[in-house]
Amino acid sequence: MNARRLLASSLRALGRNKLRTGFMMLGTLIGVTALTVVVALGQGTQQQVLDTFRRMFGGSTIMVQPVAASHSGMVQSGIRTTLTLGDVAALEAEVPDVRMIDPGQFIPAADLVFEGNAVKTTVRGHSEHHEAAWNRGVTRGSFLTDQHVRASARVALVGETVVERVFAEVDPIGQTIRIGTVPFEVIGVLEPIGLDPHGVDRDNEIIIPISTMMRRVMNVDYLLSARIVLDPDADLEAAVGVVSNILRTRHRLADGEPDDFQTWTPVQVERMVESGNRVFTVLLPLVALISIVVGAGVVANVMLMSVGQRKHEIGLRKAVGARPRDIWWQFVLESTLVTTVGGLIAVGLGFAALAVITTRTGAVAGFPWAVTLLGVGVAVGVGILAGVAPANRAATLDPVDSLR
Repeated sequence: MNARRLLASSLRALGRNKLRTGFMMLGTLIGVTALTVVVALGQGTQQQVLDTFRRMFGGSTIMVQPVAASHSGMVQSGIRTTLTLGDVAALEAEVPDVRMIDPGQFIPAADLVFEGNAVKTTVRGHSEHHEAAWNRGVTRGSFLTDQHVRASARVALVGETVVERVFAEVDPIGQTIRIGTVPFEVIGVLEPIGLDPHGVDRDNEIIIPISTMMRRVMNVDYLLSARIVLDPDADLEAAVGVVSNILRTRHRLADGEPDDFQTWTPVQVERMVESGNRVFTVLLPLVALISIVVGAGVVANVMLMSVGQRKHEIGLRKAVGARPRDIWWQFVLESTLVTTVGGLIAVGLGFAALAVITTRTGAVAGFPWAVTLLGVGVAVGVGILAGVAPANRAATLDPVDSLR
């Protein structure tokens, strides 16, 4: 039998049993669609996080955070109160090549109220150096000044997500909001930066002067972070050593006693981001590929059952001259056609789903053509493999027994 007649025969067989064909196609359809959507969203999110990382953590910078450490060196959970503004002043005075230090304090979920509209948002306290230290300014209004910090002024900068959730069509500049029970005047809207390396929306936050945060909002005398910005040509590793020595001396830590602080450099943060992105680049695509393989098992089982249902057809074809290899190729071709067509339809469904998701949620998606084509290729391959066992069984059927 020539290839054209074999293809036509396979298509007719699939068309006569539309329900069975659709059921066989379902596994591949779901697998390739999931692979396309997962990888596209993963690539988009990964790139967005990396862009945010490069913007926030690039350059010659050191992040200092207080921690609790056991004598085994393991970091323990809990808020630590050992990092202070006095430490920041000492670091500014004693660390070589320091350009600026931005101290930080924050509340992860504070009550924000504007004209009766209440939402939960992150509130961060920072200095006037935050704009330069974190490479994030304002798109409207003005940034914090040293006068705001010295006077513990009740002024605030709001992120774009806060503007959308709270102010709607109202211009936020000059409006009065309440954080807890403390009123603040909005003086600026922060530049949007999207997700941070932990997947947190950094546009859903408010920044107020660090002094106001510590005295009027939280009533504390300690910090949760300090970002040190060095000159571009500074020796970063040497500076980390100096920072550690200064803090250990100020915190009266004896030799052998573990640090009560932790330092982060851009290299360490990048490693953390890459480790977190493995779920997008390895695990989720693997789950989608597994669903394609499971779909191949469904195809194989259904094709095996169809051999028994089509014994009369097989016997009749053999009786009129069809060779065992013609029967074998027809069943392999049928399973391959089912998975291939299912994979191609899934590509269209995947990109349609991405269009809906990105439009309605604002998510960022990549264009994983290589991975999508790989998914279709895997679908074709598993279709061929899934058809081998049914094809072998069909090809070895005795035509006499099949026609009884």
